Amino acid sequence: MLSTTDVLTTVTTAVRDLLEETVGESDRVGADDALFDLGLNSLTLARLIIRLESDTGVDPFTQGASLADVRTVTDLARLYTEALAAAPAT
Repeated sequence: MLSTTDVLTTVTTAVRDLLEETVGESDRVGADDALFDLGLNSLTLARLIIRLESDTGVDPFTQGASLADVRTVTDLARLYTEALAAAPAT
């Protein structure tokens, strides 16, 4: 299972890669950066969630998490950390 630090790194890397792909630049992405301020819109956020599900193997939104509670990179990483902790061991 990924550690909290690993999840934050995974989320940060996914955000950075998506920004590079969509706007051609990916300045430093920090844990406290607001997703909206980074330039993510609803479409890019959906793409990010699809990638994170692939990278982590969990989807916190099927477990009752709400995107309305997500403002920052850390908020998003926390959802995936919690979903991983709640996932059955394989």
